[in-house]
Amino acid sequence: MNTRLLVLAMTLLLGACSDSQPEKPPEKHFNPWDSQMKALDKAKGLEKQMQQDAKDRDRLIREQGG
Repeated sequence: MNTRLLVLAMTLLLGACSDSQPEKPPEKHFNPWDSQMKALDKAKGLEKQMQQDAKDRDRLIREQGG
């Protein structure tokens, strides 16, 4: 009985000490290369799309007997 009472008291004390305000997200640090990295990722995506389109065209030509 005393153990349960002690656990209940500790739980209430810890709950009362908790911070009720939401945590702020960490500030994003300035990265001078961020725009360049985004452009590079976009170019890589475009390159993959162009390669896939070329493969699709080649497949279509082969299916048509060309």
